[in-house]
Amino acid sequence: MNPISLAVLAISVSLLIAVLAYLSLSKHEGSSINILTPSFLTAIPAFYLLPLVYLDLFGTQGSTYAHLWVYMTLAVETLAFVFAYTRTGNSLVRLPGLSSYSNFGFVSLVCLGAGTLLYLPVLVEFSEFLFDPRQIYTQTRTGFGTQSFTSSTLAYIAVILILFSKRSRIIKIATIFVAIGLLSLHGSKAQIVSVLMILLLYYTYVLGRKISLARAVFVYASLGALVLVLFAATMSLGEDAADALEAISEYADYTRNAMLVIDSHYPLQYGRLTIESNTLAVVPRQLMPGKPKNFGPFALAEEFFPEWFDKDTGSPAFGVGLQYADFGALSILYLALMAALKGWLARIFVNRLKFTKHPADFFMVVFLADVAVFPVGVGWLLPEALLVAVLLRYASSIGAGKVYREREAVLAPPQMLRPGRV
Repeated sequence: MNPISLAVLAISVSLLIAVLAYLSLSKHEGSSINILTPSFLTAIPAFYLLPLVYLDLFGTQGSTYAHLWVYMTLAVETLAFVFAYTRTGNSLVRLPGLSSYSNFGFVSLVCLGAGTLLYLPVLVEFSEFLFDPRQIYTQTRTGFGTQSFTSSTLAYIAVILILFSKRSRIIKIATIFVAIGLLSLHGSKAQIVSVLMILLLYYTYVLGRKISLARAVFVYASLGALVLVLFAATMSLGEDAADALEAISEYADYTRNAMLVIDSHYPLQYGRLTIESNTLAVVPRQLMPGKPKNFGPFALAEEFFPEWFDKDTGSPAFGVGLQYADFGALSILYLALMAALKGWLARIFVNRLKFTKHPADFFMVVFLADVAVFPVGVGWLLPEALLVAVLLRYASSIGAGKVYREREAVLAPPQMLRPGRV
């Protein structure tokens, strides 16, 4: 069997496993739109369909071993997540502090206003690119993280809180559209799609609506069309459909770059890149003037794409290649463990959300569904997500008539939570 046939086989088998795992979780949840939908909608085109197109257009660029390892790892990650999620049962954990059900609308508007004001100096500095936000995105890759990423996170929080508020439908819709407008000025297609993912998860896990496979396919097709429109609006796709397909397939380079790392025999970093991704990514340069540019995955970008790295206008993603650079072939075990942890936590917070109906728990569900509420591009910011959840619980209790403290042993619905002291 020639290398291209082996590559196609590896991709196809991994894709089949991913689809079957998704269908299994959909059956468990009773809805074809569920906690796995955001990552699934990203993974299927980026990891499977577009690489198949690229193979057809350009042939294989990685070794057979690299193809087999990457796609086996992607399949194992999906299986580990689904296994942990479905096997966790109805377990719950207690969060510290007080919470209530007040201030959602007010805090939402405060977050949206703060996010706008925080990003306003960037818009003023790069005002010539207001009608081409992608240029703002490429020009602010370094030195503007505090304004850019924090502004986006505040916009997401505003959307989540307004959904739980008692404000009128008009105010809710207006808030969501203003948040989308703000996010669109950041120049990232993914940030606009993330809002739609939040709305889908709210529809499923808060409103409790179950979506059939036929309706889910319609949603997938609509989102796919939207992504194509966003590509057309922010990229040069050529003169015809063939050129467009080629440009988009080249854009989905996660697996190819991972194979590049694998085949290069890059020296093992023993966890350094992963640790840097999860720590240095959230440290503002104002607090750490000596913060290196080549931390985490950017060290790989410096090695394999030095021209992109030197221009500081963004660098390609390396997918599971980052972990391979850290731990070699055994990184599949690390990635499986982390996927299982994510699946366990996702089920824990879905269970909590069923009881509390609180935006703090929904924020965690959104985060664990792989919606990039912290759009820094690297790392898995679990401690930061938990901190935001705790702060949202506290904000909802300020000035509230009734506040609640969760019981030690078991959680109960809001009306049965133990009253706390204001």
